[in-house]
Amino acid sequence: MRHEHRTPVDVLALLIRDGRLLLTKRAGGIYGSGCWALPSGRIEPAEDVVTAVIRELDEELGIGVEPEDVAFAGITHALPPDSDARIGFGFLVSRWSGEPTNREPATCSALAWHPPDDLPADTLAYSREIIRLHLRAEPFSRFGWPPSRGAGARSRQAFSAIRSRDRSTGPPPDRAG
Repeated sequence: MRHEHRTPVDVLALLIRDGRLLLTKRAGGIYGSGCWALPSGRIEPAEDVVTAVIRELDEELGIGVEPEDVAFAGITHALPPDSDARIGFGFLVSRWSGEPTNREPATCSALAWHPPDDLPADTLAYSREIIRLHLRAEPFSRFGWPPSRGAGARSRQAFSAIRSRDRSTGPPPDRAG
């Protein structure tokens, strides 16, 4: 019998206002309780990652976001300490409506704006990695895994080639319709 491998897919949002990044203080019995983290959550069945980040921001913070205000910030295949492997899509949210408020006090004890280059010491490594990708304009990382010779350099070269091609030729045609 064949087992299909399944890895959780998360979305993490980078909201920046006046040069500061919004972090949530995790609480309750969830992973990373007591640590600062980006607003985040798992995608739901049949949900794309942009729809998921918009939904999570509404549920957690009560803010409205339009798809055109969501930009890719980076992706990591992560093996966080004391957790199973997961894939995290980071998105920079350029605009939103409403003021972020804590709508999930059972799993979030505080919201605070922090300089992205001077994060609290107790920021979750998974969130810290997405922030690092954004600050360095790197599209991809393998975070927390044992070293694999040359894999990081090859991945960066492949993504750079794709980005160069897309800048010169535009996006690939939409094959959905």
